[in-house]
Amino acid sequence: MLVKLALAVLATLSAAAPCPEGVQVVENCKQSGTVAWTFDDGPYMWESDIMNKFESKGSKATFFLNGNNYGCIYDRADQVKEMFNRGHTLGSHTWSHAHLKGKSYDYISKELEKVETAFIKILGVKPLYFRPPYGEYDDTVLKVLSDRGYKKLFMWTHDTEDANGKGADFGRNVIGKVRDQSPKPALILSHSTQDVTHSQVVPWGLDQLTGRGYRVVAVDTCMGDEGEWPYQWVGNPGQRDGSWKC
Repeated sequence: MLVKLALAVLATLSAAAPCPEGVQVVENCKQSGTVAWTFDDGPYMWESDIMNKFESKGSKATFFLNGNNYGCIYDRADQVKEMFNRGHTLGSHTWSHAHLKGKSYDYISKELEKVETAFIKILGVKPLYFRPPYGEYDDTVLKVLSDRGYKKLFMWTHDTEDANGKGADFGRNVIGKVRDQSPKPALILSHSTQDVTHSQVVPWGLDQLTGRGYRVVAVDTCMGDEGEWPYQWVGNPGQRDGSWKC
């Protein structure tokens, strides 16, 4: 009896526990026949090539950017502008690719704020989409995101594991599994910082996915949120000055 009572109390407390509102955790795309192929850890040197390959198939990519991971975002400002102006979707991946789970509210907020500042300086907008490094998040992360106005946190269904050193064969096998489940939606994780990805996995994967009838689209489109802008407009882009540094 005491055990049942304790379980009932715990269930009640759990059901009543406050949950951060305003941030949707996205585990997969919603729209049948769509795939969102996302690329983390940039900006780096291969985003332009990835965009060219996507656009040749009538597709759009999503890039979750760091501020200071594979170089300083301000040193690649022109590249960030190119991604934005070509209509690919950009989101935040924290400033330094930090582990966020278990960290303080202030620590998490600072990691986000610094990326937001870079977006505002370079593009005049603040990102409202987020991908947590290592896929790690907790209620504090969700609370910070909510308080800062973010709309969605994106996870993934398939990982080509390029950041873990997996080669082209592994990546193509992952994409092949997505292809073979058509028309079920999928949300793929790759990294624009890996040579094997842009040079071998992306061209093969786009051929396979579009050949099977998939639409390879940005995350907002695959969620059916084409009318939702993934940014908050803040003002006109700035001009580079001494504050544009990492």
